[in-house]
Parts: sequence; C-alpha cells; structure tokens
Amino acid sequence: MKRNFIRNILCLLSIYIMFSCSSSDSDNSSNNLAQTPSAKAQFDNSNFGIYKGIFIGSSGTIILDISNNSSSFTATLIIDGVTYNFITNQTIQQNQTTTINFVEGTNSFTFTVSANGANPTITNLIINGHPNAAILVVKETSTVLIKCFEGTFSGDYDGIFNAVIYGNVIKGITRGTSDIDIVTADGTVTNNQINAAGNASNGAVFVGTLNNNTFSGTWTIPGDDSNGTFTGERTY
Repeated sequence: MKRNFIRNILCLLSIYIMFSCSSSDSDNSSNNLAQTPSAKAQFDNSNFGIYKGIFIGSSGTIILDISNNSSSFTATLIIDGVTYNFITNQTIQQNQTTTINFVEGTNSFTFTVSANGANPTITNLIINGHPNAAILVVKETSTVLIKCFEGTFSGDYDGIFNAVIYGNVIKGITRGTSDIDIVTADGTVTNNQINAAGNASNGAVFVGTLNNNTFSGTWTIPGDDSNGTFTGERTY
C-alpha cells in the first residue's frame, strides 16, 4: 500500500514537471515577440523614433532606432538568422527631413524620412550576397505595434512573401524564386481577415486569415489565371 502511494506521488510529480516545462517553453516562445510598441510618444509625429520593416532578397527583418532609446542612430538587419548591425556618424535634428547613410563593413543603405516621420524609405541598398534586394519599412508609434512576418507563396509561381501588419493595415513585398522583380502589396486586416485584393503591383489578389502570429491564404493573378497559397509567421 505504501509503495503504491509513493509510486502515485512520483507519477503526479512527473506529470506536473512535464506540464510546467511545456508551458514554460510555450510562454518563452511567445515572449520573444513584443506585445507593446517600443516607440516613445514624444516621437510619434517626428523623424525620431522606431521604424520596423521586412527584407526580401533572401528573407529578413529590420529595426531602426532613430534616437528613440538613446542619442544614437542604429539599424539592425537580420537575414536568415544572420545579424548585421549598421551605424552612422551623421548627426541629424529632430523634426527635420532626414537622410542617413548607414554602413556595416561593405554593406550599406540610405534611410530617408519626412520631418513628421512620414514616408520612410530605404534606398541604395547593398548587402553582400543578396543582389536585387529591397526593404519595406514603416514607422511605429507609441499606440500601434508593428509586427513583422516572414513567409512564402507557392502554386503556379513560388517565392518569398513577407509583410508588416499594424492596426488594420498589411503591407507586403514578394519575389518569385526565379524572378528579380519585387512586387508590393497593400491591404487591410479586418476581424483577422486579410484582404489585399487588387492592391498588388502585378495585379495579384491576396485573401487570407491572420491567426495570432501566423497567417495563411490564397493568391490569384486574374490577368494570367495563376493562383496558389501563401503562409507566414511573425518573426519580430
């Protein structure tokens, strides 16, 4: 009787430990992704602040800190798990139209943004080993978190499909496996339903569902009757 009691206690402890480890792993996975914006309120309508985006030409994400957390200007680009830390020696003023040249070894790009934080763009992009690459970047505010997703599309064509989602807006960039042209897409997310119909630069229509940190759906190009599916996962 005593041996059976001890055996039952040990079994219960084993189950508890297994459950605790499983829950902890799950929590750690979700905790790696920000749930609130890191952008400061005083920079919501300024060239200063936080900018986040997605890289295509392989696949990756980028975050730019323009004097949000310190007086410096930095950019962190992650491509296929490899981190590139960009810096600049330039000085800029708050609430002024801004052009910054970032460098990391022989890699470089130019970041421009309006005085109020509107129209951020990245040009002159040179990343060794990633020709014909592009970056789509948007400004985060203290009230709207930017979520970066990396994914793929397949079907009659296949390739990379990356997107940023913030509020009810989705902005994406795609590139086919055997293509050098970058295709952009703009749309909305309403009640977790993605609808970018007619807003892609090649006429593609994207319709799908956002489920927490993943999305999936179908795409079509009415002009040539092409179609397929797309999937993505939040990575930043």
